[in-house]
Amino acid sequence: MRQFFVGLDIGGTKTEVLIVNTDSSIQSQLKGNTSTTSPKEMVDGVIQTIYRALDQIEATPEDVVAIGAGIPGQVHQETGEVRLAANLGLAEYPLGSVLSSEFGAPVVLENDVRLAAVGTYDYLRQHETINHLAYMGIGTGVSVGLVLNGTLYRGAHGMAGEIGHLVIADNGVTCNCGQVGCLETVIAGPAIARQAAEAGLDSTSTMTELYELAENGNAKAQAIVERVGHFITRAIQSVIMTYDVEKIVLGGGVTSAGTALLNTIFSELALLRKQSELVRVMLPDSKIALLPGDFNAGTHGAIRMARDAVNAFNKRTF
Repeated sequence: MRQFFVGLDIGGTKTEVLIVNTDSSIQSQLKGNTSTTSPKEMVDGVIQTIYRALDQIEATPEDVVAIGAGIPGQVHQETGEVRLAANLGLAEYPLGSVLSSEFGAPVVLENDVRLAAVGTYDYLRQHETINHLAYMGIGTGVSVGLVLNGTLYRGAHGMAGEIGHLVIADNGVTCNCGQVGCLETVIAGPAIARQAAEAGLDSTSTMTELYELAENGNAKAQAIVERVGHFITRAIQSVIMTYDVEKIVLGGGVTSAGTALLNTIFSELALLRKQSELVRVMLPDSKIALLPGDFNAGTHGAIRMARDAVNAFNKRTF
């Protein structure tokens, strides 16, 4: 019988599946849309995406050793329950047991950005020595995953790094979490799209197009890009000053703007360095990087967590 590990990255708009064999060789990769109409439709869509990925390699649920799954929100690892995923409309949902029952395999559930931090850490360790890393996901939502001293840091309640729900504007927009003026309402993908629409830039359908407009002199696009860059930079500064990480890697849909986005951040940092020697020492440009566009850190982190869970179980003594 063949044996495979399945990694899931469940986002607010899409779900990606990665399947590897026991030698970590990639066997299948597939993307599907994430439905947020109801919990049942969302989970049914995830299950069908997994089946489609298995079909690509003519595999069945009996071939699955374990599943790692990342989801945006608060999870309970021991029970496999999604306690709260505001952007997906899930609360107290037994996702782990549902997936485990469907595929007959153990399921390890974790916050998606924390899994992405693990995947990013493993990726960077192939190229450089690093022990302290922050991964900032800027997509449908905004949060940070932390690897400190080589270990994933979850916090007391599995909610470490939820910076997207820090209030930055008392008179801002209402967030999905219920607060007004969260960081997420300014720099997340839907927030940037809303600001573009409010500015009359309805023809802008991607981050790349918005940043191209700004580079070509469109004043409205420039204002949005500058505001987003300002608050992303402040978020980066807060994370580095709080955790003293060696590197912070940016990923998620918003980073598809690539170098154009990175340049706005570097410009903001240059201004801060002129004001503070502390910033100059703590925040060199070299500490900030973009995740490679063709690398899904979430699915790779999910595979790593699933494999680690199986290995830990096999090493138990009775």
